[in-house]
Amino acid sequence: MILVIDNFSNGFLVEYLENFKDKRVLTWEKRLKICIDVAHGLHYIHSQMEDQKMIINRDICSGNIGLDENLGAKIVDFWFSVFLPPNQEDEALYFESYSGRLGYIDPEYKNTYKLKRESDVYGFGIVLFEILCGRLANDPIYHKESDIGLAHVARRIFSTGSLEELIDPIIKEEVGENNFVLNRGPNKDSLHTFTTIAHQCVAETQDQRPKMEVIVNELEKALFFQTNNKDNPKLLLEDIKQATQNFHNDNWIGGGGFGKVYKGNLQHGDGFKTIVAKRLDTRFGQGEQQFLSELQILLDYKHENVIGLVGYCDENDEKVIVYEYASRGSLDRYLNDSSLTWVKRLNICIDVARALDFLHGGGGKQAKVIHRDIKSDNILLNHDWKAKLADFGLSLISPLTHETDYVFDHACGTLGYLDPGYRKSGFLTIESDIYSFGVVLFEMLCGRSTFITHKHEGHYLSDFIRNKFDKGKQDEVVFQQIREQMEPKSLTTFQKIAYQCLHHEREERPTTKEVLMQLKKALALQVSYLNYRGEQKTEIIEP
Repeated sequence: MILVIDNFSNGFLVEYLENFKDKRVLTWEKRLKICIDVAHGLHYIHSQMEDQKMIINRDICSGNIGLDENLGAKIVDFWFSVFLPPNQEDEALYFESYSGRLGYIDPEYKNTYKLKRESDVYGFGIVLFEILCGRLANDPIYHKESDIGLAHVARRIFSTGSLEELIDPIIKEEVGENNFVLNRGPNKDSLHTFTTIAHQCVAETQDQRPKMEVIVNELEKALFFQTNNKDNPKLLLEDIKQATQNFHNDNWIGGGGFGKVYKGNLQHGDGFKTIVAKRLDTRFGQGEQQFLSELQILLDYKHENVIGLVGYCDENDEKVIVYEYASRGSLDRYLNDSSLTWVKRLNICIDVARALDFLHGGGGKQAKVIHRDIKSDNILLNHDWKAKLADFGLSLISPLTHETDYVFDHACGTLGYLDPGYRKSGFLTIESDIYSFGVVLFEMLCGRSTFITHKHEGHYLSDFIRNKFDKGKQDEVVFQQIREQMEPKSLTTFQKIAYQCLHHEREERPTTKEVLMQLKKALALQVSYLNYRGEQKTEIIEP
């Protein structure tokens, strides 16, 4: 992403802004991605380098941003760069003169010779406005009458709210569905998010400028709004408050790492729609990145067995995701309910397997989704017992071509369901979801949650199951209230595939397609058995 001097087949950003190259190839989405690449690079040299030496570049400008064959951006010039001593990244360095390029130099550094990481932030802010305007910082248009440079012009126009004056006419002419600015060009929320953070970057004093971590998050948010512009179900905060009685305790139905969850009645056409609103609580929640990740998944990966998105709100520091209402609640409430027959349990398991197969296979997209928190609490049931996978706050979107593991300092998920290999090593693959699903399968078979097992047996369900299988006593784990319903071959088929899901070696675990196939086989055997006995007239209907 940075530091490697390369042969930049698409030249440098400055060449597009000077019109030496066709600027029309730089759509608003591509411009945002270029900005994000550079922001990640700056964040890395400012705070993430392995040897603990931080770098201030001192010459961030469009001429020093190279573009590869995919228009991926890299910072390429470190001639004026200086190192910061370890653990002193917030301290200032003082020089006898300033270095850098006119039009991009931090005014506080220029006037006082005091250099901080925020000096790079200023230069990057100028680049952000160059990309928005389609003009270089030294364009004569920014140096006439009372204007004294791009930053001054940007601050003046931002304060008046006249954003249209800043936008490059080329990106205004991008025609798309549901765009908000003059019905064309950048999405309204994307543009607002971008210009707000860019304006903060060019603040006159160093202390007023944001850290690169904040800038990265805001630019990724701007890209999210733009890429999801075609299907942007944004809701007004006031409407959500009315639906939930201003997030009243009487409407509270649960919560977790994200925040609190409320039931409500949202006005919908001439009537009302029952919804569930999940409200971010930044005091202890997973954070804004998880909010955006879940939104992106729910917008891009629509499936009958994935919980449906009604809308979202990102307004006045309030972040809320609104879902369809699943009237029967979460699966964990029914594990020991004898009215949940073996056929119903198999159908629910098949629904979840279909959702996972869809997500792991990319759902027709170029990326797969690893859920990372499969558990019975996150499987919701509607009135006819159709299951829907929910809660994607911890989920990871990964390119389909990505063959390597993801490594995390701390494994995320829920104890009792976590893949032990992932928990110990931090290595995550889609097989980690398979393990968690295996725990859910045995919860359905045993009629009790992994937590109840832990309470009574002293260890979680997977260890309990493994112990029983090792002793050849697997039939002892079956929920006795439904045992007599089960066709023996259906039970054996289910047990075998569920146990494979819990294999210690992830390479030995089945794929979601294999799990789905075996669950369908178990259902077919059970239905044939019931039909033969005259207890049920049912056909297996393939989707």
